[in-house]
Amino acid sequence: MKISPQTKISALIKENPKAIDAIASINSHFEKLRNPILRKILASRVTIADAARIGNATVATFFEKLEPLGFQSENDNVLAAKSPASVQSQTKAKPSDMPTDFVELDVREAIETGNDPFNLIMEAVKDLQPSQALKLINTFEPTPLITILNKRGYRHFVEEISANLVYTYFYKKVANKTVANAAEKVETLAQPDAKNTFGEMKQKFAGRLREIDVRYLEMPLPMTTILETLADLKPGEALFVIHKRVPQFLLPQLAERGFAYTFREISPERVDLILYPENHGSVN
Repeated sequence: MKISPQTKISALIKENPKAIDAIASINSHFEKLRNPILRKILASRVTIADAARIGNATVATFFEKLEPLGFQSENDNVLAAKSPASVQSQTKAKPSDMPTDFVELDVREAIETGNDPFNLIMEAVKDLQPSQALKLINTFEPTPLITILNKRGYRHFVEEISANLVYTYFYKKVANKTVANAAEKVETLAQPDAKNTFGEMKQKFAGRLREIDVRYLEMPLPMTTILETLADLKPGEALFVIHKRVPQFLLPQLAERGFAYTFREISPERVDLILYPENHGSVN
C-alpha cells in the first residue's frame, strides 16, 4: 500500500492490523490505539501528519515503523521531514487571547456509563460569559466536537495532562456575538425535517433503507457506526437507525454532511430514525 502524510490511521490498520503495534511502539501516546473504542473514534479522523504533530513525533518515524509491514511512501522525500518538536514546544503555552476564567465540565463518567454528553456540553457552552472558556475534561482529544465547534467559530486549545487525561478548552471572541449565539446556531442545524414525516420517508425509501441497531453499543460507537455507515451508502439509499434516543451529538454532523433526518419515538428506550441525503428528501 502506498502511503503519504495524509493517509488516515484507520486505512493503515485496515490494510494491516499490525500497524497498531508499529505505531504504538513510537511512543506511549499512541497506546490509545490498542483501545477498541478510542481506536474507533480517533483512527478514522487522524492522518499520519496529524498523529505526528499530536504525538510530537516525525512523519519519517511513522514511515520507518510501517515500512517493514509492506507500506511504501508515495514520495521518498517525506523521509527527510523535520521533527515537529519545535512547533510543538511553541504551542504548549495557552493562547494569549484565551480567557483565564474557566468553567469546568468533566464528561469522563458520562462516557464510561454510555451516556451522550452532548447536551451537557452545549448547555455549558450556552451559559458561558464572553470572558469565559469551557474546560472540557476527558480521556482523549474530542475530535468530533472540535470539528463541530471550530466550524462554528470557536477556538480551542488541547492540553494533554497524561495518557488518560486531556483538557480541551473552547472559547470564542467575536465582536457583538456571544457564545450563546453560536450554541443556538448548532441547535438550529440539529432540527428534524419539518416537511417530511417519518412514514413518508420510510415509504419513499422502501427497498433502499440500510438498517442498523446501535442501542447496545458502548459510547462513542453509536455515533461512529452511524457516520461510517452513512459514508458507505449507495446513491439513492437512506439509513434506518434504531437508537435508544435521538443522538444530539450526531445531528450537527449530519447537517455538515448534507443529510436530513426524521424520527419516530417507539418507546422510552427506543427511537427509530431515517437519515437521508437532503437532495433526495422531498416527497412528491
